[in-house]
Amino acid sequence: MGELLQLDDEGVHEVGPAINWNESRYVDFYDTATGVGGFLRIGNRPNEGRAEMSVAINLPDGRNAFFFERAPIAANTLRSGNQEWEVISPFRETIVRYEGPVLLLDDAWTLTDPKSAFATAPRAHAKIELNVSSFGLESVMGQDQDQHHLIFLPGQADWHYQHLCRSIGTVTVGDKTWPVDGRGAKDHSLGPRNWHAKTYLRWLIGMVDDDFGFLLTRAVGPTKQTRSGCVWQDGQFHIVDTFEMRNSYAEGPHFELCSTELTIHSGQRRWKATGQPKAWVPLRHRQHGADGKEATLRIVKSPTAWTIDGRDGAGMCEYHDLMVDGRPVALHD
Repeated sequence: MGELLQLDDEGVHEVGPAINWNESRYVDFYDTATGVGGFLRIGNRPNEGRAEMSVAINLPDGRNAFFFERAPIAANTLRSGNQEWEVISPFRETIVRYEGPVLLLDDAWTLTDPKSAFATAPRAHAKIELNVSSFGLESVMGQDQDQHHLIFLPGQADWHYQHLCRSIGTVTVGDKTWPVDGRGAKDHSLGPRNWHAKTYLRWLIGMVDDDFGFLLTRAVGPTKQTRSGCVWQDGQFHIVDTFEMRNSYAEGPHFELCSTELTIHSGQRRWKATGQPKAWVPLRHRQHGADGKEATLRIVKSPTAWTIDGRDGAGMCEYHDLMVDGRPVALHD
């Protein structure tokens, strides 16, 4: 048994010595009734004096409202830039707010050249407030931190947990407001962060209701591979032993995920799921490798409609790939 989570672990932690020490918290959601989905994240890097602040909203008309900034910070807190997190009840209720500018993108794939997108895209004012409810510590992957090693690779973070959640609130972009009742996941990690610790990663989130859903991770790095996660069903938490995954991708130029099919195993239990992405938000992280050459990691997030054991659900697919000659490295997986 590893370190057990405590209620105050939903807050902020003492800053470690590494220059790339990071404390990150993230939530995503998809409301199939309205077609509104998205994610919000703050990743504090207090030893660098800045935070990564991201917000992305997939709008019903096909546009994407997006913003990213390296917000200056003086301390490790629950507010970075224009985004704020408020923990009401640990592992049960959190309020996430953003009020500030967003780019309005007719085609989110323009973010493959973020400098151009930020220079040319029209902007609007956005206000987002979500009440994020989750289902207690017993529903958390990482309640025992030994579970963290089933899904993370060396260099991703020293400490991590994740769980399913329901996000209820409103999204306002410009003069339009949409109600949100979405399903997705929330996660929290800390420690030295290396985005290029993996060659590729698949994070799959599917949720039917408060009593049924899954979180799955397939990750491949230089020294380790993982294929695990959890299923939450009828108040019971199940560690996933393995899962089979069959992905279908479009042909270039973007090679976007079109569908995924899953068979999930935990002991004698089996679940089947199919997912259909409804939008794509491509992000990237560039850094120099050991050979001195610049490498690009592509990160694509997709609000996804799921069918899980014959029941309709919602969630997210997040696919990371190193890019080689303009192609994601792992179109086979």
